Amino acid sequence: MLMLLFVGACSAETSEDVSGKTAASNTVKPNDKEAPPMANDFQKKTVAEPPSPSSVLYFIYQKDGDGALSYEVENGSWTTYWYGYGFELDGKQYYTGFAYDTPFKFGKAAEESDPAPDAKATITQSTFALTAPGTESPWAFLGSDRDVGEFGAYEKGNEIDKTREPQSYRTPGGNLVLAIPTWYLAAGTRVSSFDLLVFNPHELKVDDQRWVYLGNVVAGEDNGAACDEEDGGKIACVKSSGTLSFVPQEGSDLPLLRLARSGTEVVSPGKTRVLGPNDATDYRYDPAKKQYQ
Repeated sequence: MLMLLFVGACSAETSEDVSGKTAASNTVKPNDKEAPPMANDFQKKTVAEPPSPSSVLYFIYQKDGDGALSYEVENGSWTTYWYGYGFELDGKQYYTGFAYDTPFKFGKAAEESDPAPDAKATITQSTFALTAPGTESPWAFLGSDRDVGEFGAYEKGNEIDKTREPQSYRTPGGNLVLAIPTWYLAAGTRVSSFDLLVFNPHELKVDDQRWVYLGNVVAGEDNGAACDEEDGGKIACVKSSGTLSFVPQEGSDLPLLRLARSGTEVVSPGKTRVLGPNDATDYRYDPAKKQYQ
């Protein structure tokens, strides 16, 4: 049975508190032809405010954070609200709130304050459907996942890049591939990327999940904070970006990802070159690794 939500003035950018009593009752106030991305015009088509970040976190962890967007949930693990996305798929409107949490820590591990560079964070989510717009309970809770996949470093998720828009693609099978624009630092270079997930709107089987993480693909780099071209410096300054498109693949529900690159890149110490049409990078889904490679 679907659980209904009423969402008031609290939007996905706020942190209005949701009390344990209210949330517990499931009522919350507040061919090789490139396919064009689906427009994220969710906000234009509905007047219903999406569930608040604090509501999203409660439905995942069943623990009230008193309005906080980052708090300890259990066994030394902390959750942090990450990203909210509203979308329309086959005439239905959905909203998903993503979070990530850190690993459980016991004994000496709980006393260590500095996570390792290769320590990932686990993506979690809760998803809702707009079933009764214009009423006090417009949203139906569809379900949540405590483990969508692992990403990031130092037990933190990649940063959301607010200068770029998310892109999505409806697969032939009726699923939705979502590319969330993100960035991270690597040796002083800011790396622009997309974190990829796929949404399953169909009736779930025993081992199915609503969302599955498909990996991270690099879109561009900017080493402006680390380069040195003055006084004979050997680290050339470069900056590049990538434009993402989805290419349907025969025999596969998941598309090929094509990143057309522009800007400059380093070819040897102190030397750069301009990127052009022949420098596009293709990423294909690897079923064995369950990631785009």
